[in-house]
Amino acid sequence: YYFTRVKNSEFNYTTNPSFTDNTGTLNNDSFIDNPTTFITTIGLYNDANDLVAVAKVSQPITKDFTKEALIRVKLDY
Repeated sequence: YYFTRVKNSEFNYTTNPSFTDNTGTLNNDSFIDNPTTFITTIGLYNDANDLVAVAKVSQPITKDFTKEALIRVKLDY
């Protein structure tokens, strides 16, 4: 088992291109002060920063500046 802690100040924004236009401006003004994202996938990396495993959550986890998450990943191989 691996545990991943997501602090309230982390992962509140996304790199999804639908959030911004071509100039980098947010498409929806409500994202400026109160962004809400959803955690759906966790990547596990080794010390050389190589992706070695990918985990999908059973249901998306809502994430914003008021929430933290502790995610347990079970690795079967």
